[in-house]
Amino acid sequence: MKKLYFSIIILGALLFISSCNDEWKDELYTNMLSLKAPINRDDVSVIYLRYQDKETNYKLPVIVSGSQINNRDYTVNIKVDNDTLKDLNRDKYNDREDLFYRQLSPSHYEFPSQTCQIPAGSDVALFDINFKLKGLDLVEKWVLPLTIAPDPSYTLNTYKGRQKALLWVIPFNDYSGSYSATNMKVYFGNNTEKYMAASTREARVVDENTIFFYAGITEELAENRGLFKVKCEFIQEKDTIIGATDIVDPITGDTVKLKMKTGKLKLSADNEKLALEVIGNPTYVIREESDIDRPFIVRRTYILTMEYRYEDRESSSNPDVVFPYRCTGTMSLQRDMNVIIPDEDQAILW
Repeated sequence: MKKLYFSIIILGALLFISSCNDEWKDELYTNMLSLKAPINRDDVSVIYLRYQDKETNYKLPVIVSGSQINNRDYTVNIKVDNDTLKDLNRDKYNDREDLFYRQLSPSHYEFPSQTCQIPAGSDVALFDINFKLKGLDLVEKWVLPLTIAPDPSYTLNTYKGRQKALLWVIPFNDYSGSYSATNMKVYFGNNTEKYMAASTREARVVDENTIFFYAGITEELAENRGLFKVKCEFIQEKDTIIGATDIVDPITGDTVKLKMKTGKLKLSADNEKLALEVIGNPTYVIREESDIDRPFIVRRTYILTMEYRYEDRESSSNPDVVFPYRCTGTMSLQRDMNVIIPDEDQAILW
């Protein structure tokens, strides 16, 4: 009798183990579709795009979730989401409409196709977006809100809005970024002793060789910040090879060469009321060096030297009151790049 009970127990255990093994052959989770657009603390997904006058292509990953390899073809419909951004702006900024994310105009992007094809055997496909960055005023924050359109042929992954993507488009060029401005002294009027300074100045793209920043100590979140734009064009005069590393460029196969660039800066302002006056000859120096501990990291140090005057006619309710300022000194930026990563937007250590 004991042998019979023992045999039954062994048989049951074998059946249990067999059933456990077999269940992994089946799909354990519902196949759902998502857009891969990780959000940051601002509840949007930042995408950096190299500025160029022609179209710039971006590929947005579309994902099929599940515990098994996808075994069917999907035709995923993607469209612009005209609702989510409105709710996000109100929740985040209340009545500060000047800080709202702006929905990117259709004139600044196009979809080669409204659908994305995910073939059987693949869990990811790429949805093409062609951005047109020329003329985009980066005083504002431009977002392209997308969503997967509902369709009876597939299930959306609505967990935490993963069927949506709020793409905050940030163009960059060789000179854009967050500059340290502690050495840019801002004097009121003809004062030569007491001065003010902003800790940083964010330099945004105008075109391939031009950036803009806000004059003096203008608050970068001020409602009228757009009236204080100072454009800064980089005019290269000299490009010198100063050394080389033992790192090979993964695209060209060439040894990475370190350089030093020097040139002039051309300052200008579209707002005539700013009364921008450039003093002397603004210049810049860009120097490259390898990181001592990580030779595949090339560090670029930018130093901009300038002096200019401007007038603030916006800070007083009386139009006859003018606040004059003189700015002199340097602004500096450090940009680190991983030279073994071929995609430039990912190679830059933002």
